[in-house]
Amino acid sequence: MEVGTIISIAAVTISLITLILSRKDKAVKDVKENDNENANQNASQRLIEYQLKEIKDDNKEIKEDLKEIRRTLLTYKDTFRNMVDEKIAEHVRVYHAKES
Repeated sequence: MEVGTIISIAAVTISLITLILSRKDKAVKDVKENDNENANQNASQRLIEYQLKEIKDDNKEIKEDLKEIRRTLLTYKDTFRNMVDEKIAEHVRVYHAKES
């Protein structure tokens, strides 16, 4: 082989090695970026799941509070109805007493 051919083969070999190494570095960088993106997505997902759990817990508390409010209002309604019935009965007695 001639020296020029050997130098050409060496130059092509060096170019190929450089290309392979640069692609390897880019591939490693891409994998690291993907890992970072995945880690960020996982962290975001965990945060969303935690917030959703908090919202569900708050909703349970609100439902319990609403049930208690409903019971209280029903009690007030019954009490008010009884008071009205008593007043009506009293007025009827007074009316009948006046009629007699």
